[in-house]
Amino acid sequence: MALPSTPTRVLVVSHPSVLTVNQLPYERLRAHGWDPWLVVPSRWRHEYSSDRVFAPERLPALAGRISTRRVILPGRVQRHVYATEISRILGQVAPEIAFLEAEPTSLAAFQWGWALQGWGIPFAVQVDENLRRPYPAIARLIRRWSTARAAFAAARSPTAARLLNELAPSLPTPLVPHHVPEWTQPAVGGERPFTVGYAGRFVPEKGLGDLVQAISLIAGARARLVGNGPMLGELQRQAAAGAPIDIVTDATHATMQAVYVGFDVLVLPSRTTPTWAEQFGRVLVEALSCGVPVVGSSSGEIPWVVESTGGGVVFPEGDVDALRRALVALRDDPGLRDRLASSGRAAVQERFSVPAVAGALSAALRSALEVTRGP
Repeated sequence: MALPSTPTRVLVVSHPSVLTVNQLPYERLRAHGWDPWLVVPSRWRHEYSSDRVFAPERLPALAGRISTRRVILPGRVQRHVYATEISRILGQVAPEIAFLEAEPTSLAAFQWGWALQGWGIPFAVQVDENLRRPYPAIARLIRRWSTARAAFAAARSPTAARLLNELAPSLPTPLVPHHVPEWTQPAVGGERPFTVGYAGRFVPEKGLGDLVQAISLIAGARARLVGNGPMLGELQRQAAAGAPIDIVTDATHATMQAVYVGFDVLVLPSRTTPTWAEQFGRVLVEALSCGVPVVGSSSGEIPWVVESTGGGVVFPEGDVDALRRALVALRDDPGLRDRLASSGRAAVQERFSVPAVAGALSAALRSALEVTRGP
């Protein structure tokens, strides 16, 4: 498809884009003939600590194109709203289309969608939800309103697309997965014991108890747990009692590449609950992009990510012995680890890199505009 002679202006409203790593695909839209403008919260609360509030970062390449606005309930993904005059922003930016990086059940999607509809500007939402679960009546009403008026919903996984299409069969749900950072070829880690890594929230549904049990049954192996959350105290007590685990709580996005390179394998042992299943498992593709094979449970979208990349092994969620066997097999076969890592890294660059995700989003936006105003 030929690029337009004049870039097409797209407005992006995105609370995840308080971090520069999440701004990367929007900056890359410029290579596809778009002029992206972002609106992000002026303050956001840390996911691990409700009393930690931080200001947004700015990608230098988007200088002058990121507008910060105060939000009510910062940190509440589904319930936050923008305390700003949206019409003034729309008048200043004059977008031809908008992308709302928010679920169709969210207040922010409804707030911005309502204003955009009033201005006659087509808009899209995103969908990560991959589990049938009950919603409050207000969320169901908002979802019905949003899906009836959105130009498309960027599906972050095939399951998310399928479930939304059961509710809104006519809504286009192109696959626009989450991306991995633009890391260079990682350096090779030094000598160490067989190191099983985990990165993410320290919460029961992430299956950390299963991982600690499994690693305790593998002689000479250690687990390195990177993150923070409600289980931190319990994990520290287990480490003090002799469990073969190391805990890292000060890693940042800037240091995560070095963290991954220190793993021999990354494990994501998530357990499905009545209200949650693993929606993507970004750490899986981040580890693979660093040349680290992965082991994941059968929760949610983990099998899709692992099997579509060919970069690892899937075990039945909650099965500690199956997890142990998978880790032992990888420990004892460095050649297998290398093959999985090579396959996974190549597939991640093809499907989940910033250029790949930006291209998928660009195609969805362009298709929506063509439907709205003609080719």
